Amino acid sequence: MTSYRYARRAEILGKSVFDHEPGAIILNSGLAYPPLLPDVSMEAANAARDRTAEVMQYSGLMGLPDLREAVTGFVANDGVRCRPENVLITNGAKHGVDLACRVFVEPGDRVIVTAPTYMTSMNHMRSHGAQFLPIPQDEDGMMTEVLEAKLQRLTANNERMPKLLFDVPDFHNPTGITMSLRRRRHLVALASRYGFIILEDDPYRRVRFEGEAIPPLKALDEKGVVLALGTVSKILSPGLRLGWVIGEPEIIDRMGLQKSEGGSCPFTQRIVVDLMRSNRMAEHIDLVAKRMALHRDVMVEALARELPDAKVRPPQGGYFLWAELPEGVSGEAVADQALKHGVEVSSGRLSFPEDDPGNFLRFAYSYPEPEEIAEGIRRLGIAYREVVAGA
Repeated sequence: MTSYRYARRAEILGKSVFDHEPGAIILNSGLAYPPLLPDVSMEAANAARDRTAEVMQYSGLMGLPDLREAVTGFVANDGVRCRPENVLITNGAKHGVDLACRVFVEPGDRVIVTAPTYMTSMNHMRSHGAQFLPIPQDEDGMMTEVLEAKLQRLTANNERMPKLLFDVPDFHNPTGITMSLRRRRHLVALASRYGFIILEDDPYRRVRFEGEAIPPLKALDEKGVVLALGTVSKILSPGLRLGWVIGEPEIIDRMGLQKSEGGSCPFTQRIVVDLMRSNRMAEHIDLVAKRMALHRDVMVEALARELPDAKVRPPQGGYFLWAELPEGVSGEAVADQALKHGVEVSSGRLSFPEDDPGNFLRFAYSYPEPEEIAEGIRRLGIAYREVVAGA
């Protein structure tokens, strides 16, 4: 048999987060709720009929001018002021992460992340040879005072300084925490002072259930130190595979030149333009937020009933929930045992850049029906008690 000489990044095979056991209740994947997937047949027909020369050709690297313009109007509602030249259209937010790494990260560079953080983005960063500077969180988000102290030590020791920071400030994945305004202002100031770029991943911002919205980091950015990632995956459909990055034109142009696909799909871009320009997108986001609030409530109530030992912080929005098990109880063991009962949850292990405390579980309540959520958590409770009894 041929012995293949793989690149280091491809040596290890693992299971994709999008692959699931047949028949299992899925409580660990931020898939869209199927009954709310939008019907875009009208927009698609209009695009295919009236704009054939546009949507059946290659797209420009930067994206359709109409979509870049529409994005500026969409984010203006959050206080972000930008022009089309500040906008790069991507194949979802993760594509933006990859492009930012291509532009800023050399092998061995440190990237600042929360501990825990979004595991898929960490995988992208690792593929570029990134090392991590993990910063803890509390109820107000990334502890920027800890970050400042670490940056001061790196500077004093003349060590290699990080060029990039990644965070999800609104309804953080996986913890659900929302960063306070004070911390946001401090973080932007630190980026300006120490010369790193903030990669602000913001897929869930519009999926708010309660509480007052806090300005995104990009709205507080006066020095061009924030790259804002947006996507329609959580507010319309992940299958459209469309997102954007907002930043200084100098950075945006460099990111565009790193794209390898010849430009994002113009057909789906035109569909999203038409949805953004109509009330349909706003109406759909409202439906998603109301439905996800119901799913969250069902999961929180079920966890309180079936896993009363777990510490759970109900998020004010988004798709994800984070649970802390009692010290000494393995989240990995509970997740493995739960799969034997036909329910998929994730241990917190893959969400930590370095040392895993071991006793965390990561949930998503977006995809299943409320009845499936309740049943899945019931089965999880059985698995948890079996693990504890076995231990």
